[in-house]
Amino acid sequence: TMVIMVGLPARGKTYISTKLTRYLNWIGTPTKVFNLGQYRREAVSYKNYEFFLPDNMEALLIRKQCAMAALKDVHNYLSHEEGHVAVFDATNTTRERRSLILQFAKEHGYKVFFIESICNDPDIIAENIKVKEHQ
Repeated sequence: TMVIMVGLPARGKTYISTKLTRYLNWIGTPTKVFNLGQYRREAVSYKNYEFFLPDNMEALLIRKQCAMAALKDVHNYLSHEEGHVAVFDATNTTRERRSLILQFAKEHGYKVFFIESICNDPDIIAENIKVKEHQ
């Protein structure tokens, strides 16, 4: 089973992913988080906002390669390491990305569950950004 997080940055997706994973492991369901941000940080070192602009084609390619690397690891975990649940922690806000994930899951026979984290409270968003900056 794949749990796919959806939501804008700093909306609590990673927090939810971590708590869900901790709970599922606690009840005996082998679960692992695949945080796309970690894959991206390993691929590139810069934190410039321009990396996330939709018209930055070089960055778009890097982000897609990171997503594919994470999905490959999801497949290894679910199919070869006896994992039961893979939590795919990324924004996944575009239809294209969600379609790619659904196609991947269909090809491998995985069930998919989407969780969207919505937060419009500016104080919580600001606090989430502060926490991320210190990690």
